[in-house]
Amino acid sequence: MEIPKLYQDYFKEKQFETLTKIQDAVYMPFKEGKDLVAMAPTGSGKTLGFVMPMLETLVPKDGLQVLILEPSQELAMQVRDVIQPLAKLVDCKVQALTGGANPTRQLKKLKEKPEIIVATLGRLNELTESRKVKLGNINTVIVDEADEMLNETKLESVRKTISQMPADVQMTFFSATGNDIFQDMHKWFGQDFLVIDQRHDTSYTAGIKHYFVDANNEFIKNAILRELAHNKKFLGIVFFNNSRSLHKAISDMNHNKTNFVSLDSKMSSQQRKTALQLFSTKKVNMMLTTDVAARGMDIDDVNMIVNYMIPRDDSEYVHRAGRTGRMGKSGNVITFGNSHDMRNLQDVVDVEITKAYVDHEGKLSKKPVFDKNKRRNDSKTQAKTAKPKKRLRDQKNKGKRSFHKKQD
Repeated sequence: MEIPKLYQDYFKEKQFETLTKIQDAVYMPFKEGKDLVAMAPTGSGKTLGFVMPMLETLVPKDGLQVLILEPSQELAMQVRDVIQPLAKLVDCKVQALTGGANPTRQLKKLKEKPEIIVATLGRLNELTESRKVKLGNINTVIVDEADEMLNETKLESVRKTISQMPADVQMTFFSATGNDIFQDMHKWFGQDFLVIDQRHDTSYTAGIKHYFVDANNEFIKNAILRELAHNKKFLGIVFFNNSRSLHKAISDMNHNKTNFVSLDSKMSSQQRKTALQLFSTKKVNMMLTTDVAARGMDIDDVNMIVNYMIPRDDSEYVHRAGRTGRMGKSGNVITFGNSHDMRNLQDVVDVEITKAYVDHEGKLSKKPVFDKNKRRNDSKTQAKTAKPKKRLRDQKNKGKRSFHKKQD
């Protein structure tokens, strides 16, 4: 299918020549109003996949018609930014409703009557309960990152939100990975869904290489991070499994005066916005974060993802890895751990993983390199555990003392 005429100038400006496979597969079923579950690899263009046909179903100046649900503030703002220039082509408006942002400003913008709202569940629930947002005229609901949005903690909230919409509302779900609930969508939402599954298409991720780096303690891991941060060609995201590990690494990096930004769910909306801006504009080349940034975030030219510890499951690994090598570009994913961790990782993820090393200049190599930081750490360990050597003078003095004692 050719790029729809409405978007040809936009695509030409972005240097896109054709629709991606998921965009092509979704376009007509979406426009025809079918209920969809669409799955495709990260970086395959899913956002534009639902934005293009969605915009063509809108009636300008006819009030709120489309709701897009996102799992995080950052992703909601990113999707809004993708939609805005295209929405102008059809004379429509889009607004983001997210927690952490100023609610007074959001309420003021709602008076402009946007046709599209991109929202996180928490803030949306606040506004629907206070009847500041009414969902009774919604034509289409889009649940992005659906595997996350339909997990056991959010499923009921999503169902409650959809229950406030007309019975014939079009329901669409987009995801890079699967979810057991996808097998029982009729049970949970009372409709049959057209399933489009392109998860096994590796053409989008062919440029990503996966490596394992032997780093089995925090000293070595943090030393490698510092070396990577000093590499001017490096632009990478470091993922932590929990906030505690993240904050310990932040403390070490600050102590060693390393240039980086961090992103954590406990930060204010403005702090998170500032950190992302510094990183996306390449004023800082390293971002430390938990999985708050793993899903859907699209930052140009990220060339390395670092797993500070092995991800908990395959889905987590896929979403993290998807922040690099997007749309066929090249990228590297490295995971820290010991030999036991490497075996576990190979059992968890379905990709080829190569053992690698990071040198003192922050460059990746398949060959062993002299790691001064590890050697320094080993030396410290040996110094603590080795028995002290006796000095020659002490030996001599000991002999003299023994001699005099014997004479006495």
